[in-house]
Amino acid sequence: MGKVKDILAQVREREHEEGRLSVKEYISFALTGFGIGSIGAVPGSQRMMFYESIGIPIDRAGGIIFASGIWDMFSDPIVATVIDKGKTGPGLPGKFSRWLVRMMPFFAVASVLMFINPPTNSINAKIVVCFLAYFIYEVFGTFVGISWQTMPLIMSPLQDERSNYLTFGNIFGQLNGALPGLIPVAFSLLAQGSEYRPAMLRASTFFTVIAIFFAAIGLGTASTAKNLKERVFAPKRSDKFLENLRTFYNNKYFMLLWSANIPNILAHVGWTAAPFFFRDSVGNFGVQTLVWTITGVPTVVATLLAPKLIKRFSPRTVVIFSRLLNVGCKLTIFFATGALGYTTIPGLAVLVALFTVSSIPTGIEGIANSILNINTFDYTEWKTGERAEATTFVIGGLFGKAMGNLGPLITGILMARAGFQEGEGVIQTPQTRDALFMFYILFPAIAGLLGTIPYFFYKLQGPMFDQVQADLAERRKLAQAERENEEHVTV
Repeated sequence: MGKVKDILAQVREREHEEGRLSVKEYISFALTGFGIGSIGAVPGSQRMMFYESIGIPIDRAGGIIFASGIWDMFSDPIVATVIDKGKTGPGLPGKFSRWLVRMMPFFAVASVLMFINPPTNSINAKIVVCFLAYFIYEVFGTFVGISWQTMPLIMSPLQDERSNYLTFGNIFGQLNGALPGLIPVAFSLLAQGSEYRPAMLRASTFFTVIAIFFAAIGLGTASTAKNLKERVFAPKRSDKFLENLRTFYNNKYFMLLWSANIPNILAHVGWTAAPFFFRDSVGNFGVQTLVWTITGVPTVVATLLAPKLIKRFSPRTVVIFSRLLNVGCKLTIFFATGALGYTTIPGLAVLVALFTVSSIPTGIEGIANSILNINTFDYTEWKTGERAEATTFVIGGLFGKAMGNLGPLITGILMARAGFQEGEGVIQTPQTRDALFMFYILFPAIAGLLGTIPYFFYKLQGPMFDQVQADLAERRKLAQAERENEEHVTV
């Protein structure tokens, strides 16, 4: 807490300087991020478990997510164009924060609808209802997600300021990763009973209650988005999708970072398989909670060092080191825990210890990676004179979303192929348990290794980026002077 107070003290001293945020904005940025993360925490981490609890087969549950995700991919460009059409400029309300405030209540309600058990015994009817609920969630989530993830691009033109407010917001964001870790333990307790189906129905009701709880917290904290201001205004902006598409293809560094997301389909398989691994392979949901809770502490502490480390070593170096450390730890877990046994005390000790080590730079990597992405938008403005934050961000994220949607579908298929069985008192075969272990550990390790390669070719840093910022600052001053002169002549 002392470090957080130091950050706020420094902010208070500099908040009147050009391009700097106020203390109120720092706090609002952190609370908004925490709120959005809270609303999406349960849908993002527990949807497959909920579908299983209401009797939907695991492979068809993955199909629900994939099918609704296809629509999400097509709707993203439409939503981005709508957002980019919003007027913005000095003295005007922020176009991104406006959409955040408008759509947040609908997003919160939709997150709860996803966890309502349809009152029918028909599996097909349940699949249709769950698909529609997830569809509604994705529609409102798209408005909120695009607006929120593009906000850091235009809150300040200064890289050190971006590093500071991203760090401050990430500290609160880490709680969204730790809190859902308690859900599987409660789920396992509620799912126990002499009769399988009544026990699972109790568990599904629990998901509904916990979704309401997280949505209420999120809605309350995310309402502070109205305090966020926008400070980066390009001389030229377009509200036409095809014209904005051109800015994406002119941004070679953004496309380079975009390519790093391609292997993430393997990582999504690991994330989706995680709760099943702990429940069916390890045999104890408590281990998952232990891993999530313990790893959250060093992540938060290390995140406080992000601004200094990024300034000292460059954002690219921080990302490469963090990724390679994570890959090394996961590969060691796979071979060491695999040899010792993931149900043995030594094997689990290795797993928890190395997950803790790999989590240390996770928050720092996220901040450094965000800065690398943000800087590419400055590069596009420097090269073309144009900015289209929402559209460019969405186009770049489409493939990542495709990977995220395919992940659960592929996981369901792979689990079925590995012999995964659902039902009362089912004990998975040793081959199935080993397959879950491989999905959870090895697949994300391979994804991390392949996804690191593009960062070695990212050159937008050092003297080159300093020149970009200097040129943009001069251009923006000239553009502002021209606007003020036009206003004076009009008057």
